Amino acid sequence: MTLASLFHDMMIISLLLIGGFIIRSFCSPLQKLFLPASIVGGILGLILGPQVLGWIVIPESFPQFNGVMMRVIMTCVVFGVTVNASRLLEHMDYALANVFLYGSQMILGVLIAMSCVSIAPDMPKGWGILGTFAYFGSHGSAAAAASVLEQGGSAGAVDIGMVLATGGLIWSMVVGMAIVNYGVRKGWATFVKDPEKQPDHFYRGILPEEERESIGSTTTTMVAVNPIVFQLGLLMVCYAVGYGIFYLLIQYFPVLAKVNAMLYGMIGGLIVWPIMRKTGTDRYVDKKTLNQISGFCLEILILTAMASISLDIVAKYWLPLTLHIVISCALTTIFCVWYFKKIANPEWFEKCLMVIGTCTGSSPNGLALVRAVDPNSESCVPQAHGVYNAIFWWNNLLTPVLPLVILASVWQLLGIAALFPLAAVVIAFLLFRKKAV
Repeated sequence: MTLASLFHDMMIISLLLIGGFIIRSFCSPLQKLFLPASIVGGILGLILGPQVLGWIVIPESFPQFNGVMMRVIMTCVVFGVTVNASRLLEHMDYALANVFLYGSQMILGVLIAMSCVSIAPDMPKGWGILGTFAYFGSHGSAAAAASVLEQGGSAGAVDIGMVLATGGLIWSMVVGMAIVNYGVRKGWATFVKDPEKQPDHFYRGILPEEERESIGSTTTTMVAVNPIVFQLGLLMVCYAVGYGIFYLLIQYFPVLAKVNAMLYGMIGGLIVWPIMRKTGTDRYVDKKTLNQISGFCLEILILTAMASISLDIVAKYWLPLTLHIVISCALTTIFCVWYFKKIANPEWFEKCLMVIGTCTGSSPNGLALVRAVDPNSESCVPQAHGVYNAIFWWNNLLTPVLPLVILASVWQLLGIAALFPLAAVVIAFLLFRKKAV
């Protein structure tokens, strides 16, 4: 790829992204589903592209953006993160629900895929595992895990991951809002009695001036180096450290060459960040800016992946994909309502909504559901989500690993997946057994 072609591809991406933003700004159903502009823009590219109308050419590089963007995103996951367990016990109900669902969705998804062999025998190997990444991490994680499957020979896995993530996202808002309204009528909500009263900008996405915030803080002067470039440079240092470590290890252990390159930055971040904290240089890191860089890469990843989905694969496998989405998301939703109502900790309904949104769509979807019953941001949900991330951040390390496991042995994968719900059940019983009686 030349610099000129890269510039052209970024122009197409930008036009589709702005087009998606404009469309969702005037389309109320898209706003109520909380579909981001990257998804709308990707669908726009799919419709305008050669598979439907043929009005534009989708660049051949689009499928390749996934692997490159994920290297930056996965590095941001661990770099700059400090574990804070001060309120660990208070929000263990929330954390354990996520841990339980992570493994349970994986087991359920694989079993659904195995049961669909008779109706779709030629689906990509290991596709059932994609549900966990699609519903937990939405399109970004689904694309990351699917790319590992494709590198292992499962052609079409990325397309399937995108469909599962989109289906889960729609479920999270349609069914999630139904539960919001039902819970409010039942008196479960703590802070609000009318979830429909939200300001217009909450849905459209254009913030009024008085609610706009900075996207980060500068840690260097413009005379020395652009602050955004500096933060990106720190991420690249982490990736270079991880790359160097794997380069040396592969010389002695060639099997490590199969490890996906998106893991390099995470390993490097786990090494560089503690060193920076020990030496006091962590003050040069601005996590807010790193999150913006990660979000920028995620927007590109989602749009390019959506725009290059193979409609032939979607049409061919619509039945098993629909079954996977409906069964997985329905059982996830039912479990959340039952579990949090059973534990009955303060603000259990708000936590329940966050987990439903997060574990069928994405964290923004969960926050959107919570916002409907907590318009003034008074709930403990952000704090609970922070505790969960502090405990379970390392699950992101498994994203490039577990797809390799299922390609090698589905039974080994099921054994590993079973450890998560088992551990969650044991810990929950020990902590909440008195309430369960």
